[in-house]
Amino acid sequence: MRTVRNKFTLALGIALFLQAAAPFISGVFLFDPLIDKTDIGRTMLNIAQHPFNAQLSIFLDVVATMGIIWLGVLLYTLLQKINRVWAMTALGFYVFEAVMLMIGKTFSYALIRTSDLYMVTNELSLLSVGQVLLQVEKFICSMAMIPFGIGAFLFYFLLVKSKALPTWISVWGLVSMFLVLFGIPLMAYGVNIPFAIVFPYVPFEFFIGGYVLIKGLREKELE
Repeated sequence: MRTVRNKFTLALGIALFLQAAAPFISGVFLFDPLIDKTDIGRTMLNIAQHPFNAQLSIFLDVVATMGIIWLGVLLYTLLQKINRVWAMTALGFYVFEAVMLMIGKTFSYALIRTSDLYMVTNELSLLSVGQVLLQVEKFICSMAMIPFGIGAFLFYFLLVKSKALPTWISVWGLVSMFLVLFGIPLMAYGVNIPFAIVFPYVPFEFFIGGYVLIKGLREKELE
C-alpha cells in the first residue's frame, strides 16, 4: 500500500521524535551527570555549580511533557476512526502522564534552589531535604510510566488495527511498552529488574519518529 507524506505526518513525526529526544538529552547529557548516587552532598554541589545544565534539563523535560500532549492529540486524530472510546481513553492517560511529569519537575526545581542554599550556607540539614526531593522526583517520573504505558498500549493496539504503519512496527511498540509498563514502576520499588527488559522500547520512539518523518503513513488511513 502506498504511503503519503503531508503536514499531518510531518507533525506526527516531529511529535514522536521530540518527546523521545528531549528527555533523553535532558537526562543523559544534562542532569544525570550531576548525580552522585553515593553522595547527596556532592550531587547538590554539582547542581549548584552547574545551574545552566540543571535549568536546561528542566526546560527540556517541560518541552517533552508538552510534546506528550501534542502527540496524544495527533494519535487520537489518526486513530479515533478505529475506536473513538479507546483513542480518547489513551489520550486521557497521556495527559495524566504529562501532569505527573510536570509535578515531578517542581521537585527538581526545588532541588536546585535547595542546592544553591546548601552551597552558600553548608547547612547539613539541607542534605536530608535534597535527598527527599531527589527521591520523590524520581518516584513520580517512574510512576508516570503507568498512565503512559496504558495510553501507549492502547494507541499501539489501534495502530496495529489501523494498518497506518507496517504491522511489525506497531507490534514492536505494543510488546516493548508492555514491558516498560511493569518494569519501570517495579524498579522504583526496588525490584531488581534488568535494564535489558525495558531497553527494547528505548530506540523505538526514535525509530518510529524517523520512519513517519521519512516514509509517512499509509494513504488509506488518511482519507
